[in-house]
Amino acid sequence: MVGKRRDGQVNPPRTKSNTVYQGYFLGEVTHSDKPILLIINLVLQTAFLKSCSKPISLLLIGQPGIGKSRLLSPLSKVDFVSYVNDITPKYLVEFLKKVQSGQKRFLAIPDFTNCMSHGKNTRTTLVAILRSMTEEGVTDLSDYHLEFRSDRPVRAGLITAITSSSYQEFRQSWKSTGFLSRLLPFSFSHSSETKLRIMDDIDARKPDCVSRVSFKVNRHPKDVRALEHLLRQLRAYEELLSRSTDSLPYRHQIQLNAITESLAILKGKDEVGQEDIDTVSWLSNWIDYSFREI
Repeated sequence: MVGKRRDGQVNPPRTKSNTVYQGYFLGEVTHSDKPILLIINLVLQTAFLKSCSKPISLLLIGQPGIGKSRLLSPLSKVDFVSYVNDITPKYLVEFLKKVQSGQKRFLAIPDFTNCMSHGKNTRTTLVAILRSMTEEGVTDLSDYHLEFRSDRPVRAGLITAITSSSYQEFRQSWKSTGFLSRLLPFSFSHSSETKLRIMDDIDARKPDCVSRVSFKVNRHPKDVRALEHLLRQLRAYEELLSRSTDSLPYRHQIQLNAITESLAILKGKDEVGQEDIDTVSWLSNWIDYSFREI
């Protein structure tokens, strides 16, 4: 079981290998990068869950320069991800066509501030389409003077990042439209120890290993069992998220259940265990809007 420290954070679960990362993303990276790369990998796996009708979406939030875009850069090598620096409504139509044909499952935008710097009308249209894409699905975009129609809802996940100041600027409008609750948050900051370690690495001109990271995804997973009494342990985190987004907890319940199932799948298991719940509980140090230190 995980335990709480004096600073309120949850200790990482103990495993035989003394790490919660073995068997997920491939590549050697620094300690401070590992939780973020793990949550990205788990979100990618949700696109292939039999129990999930749509991929889970992810929003990284942190200060400028903390490495959000850098940590998302390995997504450019994933074939079912469209990785772009900016989008327009026209680009979204082309992306949705690729999702419709089965080529793509995620849209990755390393800096969502670029999208929010467009004029108000374009920005409003982009968020409206993304809001539909990540939840109920898109069937008709004729209302936006765009040409896209589908007989079935087209759903895709969004993986993106934004600075803490930009998040504060758009938070209220995203809450009121329900867009914020559609995105699983991951907010983080760096401890003094982490900052010192990174600055030492810069001075030593150590190469950045993130560029060599590959994500591990099982595209044909088996059904995974999850006992209700285990999943119920996540209720407190789901309720906290719902209060932060001014929404009911159901979307957040689906999100946390999905990444828990992804953990089990990437371990090669067919049943969610207590260790998976413990790992998600630990990741919930940052699956919120509190910007806790790594």
